[in-house]
Amino acid sequence: MGSRLWGGGGGGGGGGGCLSLWVGWSCFSVVLFHTCRCSLCFPPSCMLHVIAALCPGLAALQLFAQSRSSMERSAVLGLLLLALPDPGLARSHLLIMGGHEAKPHSRPYMVSVQSRGVHACGGALLNPRWVLTAAHCIPRSADVSRMMVVVGLHRLRERRGTQSFSIRTACPHPGYDSQTMENDLLLLQLEGKVKRSKRHRPIALLRREPAAGTVCSLAGWGGRRGLAAALQELEVAVLDTRMCNNSRFWNGDLTPTMICFQGRGRGEAPTKGDSGGPLVCGRPAAVAGVMSFSSPDPADPFKPPVATSAVKHRVWIRRTLRRGCKAQMEQPQLFTQGSPQLSDKAAGTPTSTQP
Repeated sequence: MGSRLWGGGGGGGGGGGCLSLWVGWSCFSVVLFHTCRCSLCFPPSCMLHVIAALCPGLAALQLFAQSRSSMERSAVLGLLLLALPDPGLARSHLLIMGGHEAKPHSRPYMVSVQSRGVHACGGALLNPRWVLTAAHCIPRSADVSRMMVVVGLHRLRERRGTQSFSIRTACPHPGYDSQTMENDLLLLQLEGKVKRSKRHRPIALLRREPAAGTVCSLAGWGGRRGLAAALQELEVAVLDTRMCNNSRFWNGDLTPTMICFQGRGRGEAPTKGDSGGPLVCGRPAAVAGVMSFSSPDPADPFKPPVATSAVKHRVWIRRTLRRGCKAQMEQPQLFTQGSPQLSDKAAGTPTSTQP
């Protein structure tokens, strides 16, 4: 941590010099401003300049309390306004980390799996009656009668042009393990049939597993500090699973039916609320996997996000679409930010949200 000394002439009266100690990113200057009589050792013009550079919000509040003249108070109020966060910047945190808003209805296969009207997980419409999502989004004990699937949604609070369906049957993969997150897939049979349109259209399954280096994409309504207002999207690159299983990364916790990937830009990653969303690759776009879990820090480069392969479960998916399943569920208990994580061995975090 370095320090810099800012100086400028001798002190005295209203024409004194300007001193401020900058220690790293800290606001140590606030202490100096508080212990000195501002009008003696820090003339207003100099103080405002230094505070604006160091810690405008906190220090400006200190100055406002100490200001004696109306001119000084006006200047400090102006600084406070400048210190307020930009609304656009605040909204940028409510996104897939590093992603951007998708073009409205450019992903007509995307669905929102909701409990009591609140988004919990994403999903992909595979045909007019079936949706593919993650098994951890709806535990085996959940009552699906309290849940809905919304198709054609872009902004979470705008339902115009969407189609909503109750869930008739929830079919988790029979080999799903909530501790290791293996086989984290769930097929939802809808109570009704989606009417196909530009905004409501199924997506196919990818035929071959994407190779390392393949550029894919994902979308969701998840965010760092809450849910995004509109659907976000992100380009990612598939990583080599053997590398992801290295002792410096997931240390052998990934199975052959998992796909690890990373955002193409630094700090880009899926986060809470993105579970169940499809990992989409190829042209035309097709489902390669389903977003499953990530590190507690989604942008941790040593714990890249993980999806469950849809390609390697293709036989089970197709058989279930044809025959259905007998699994029924009760009592909704969606995984939340405060829910138990994976076992200590896996140390990952499901990325669904609580309604």
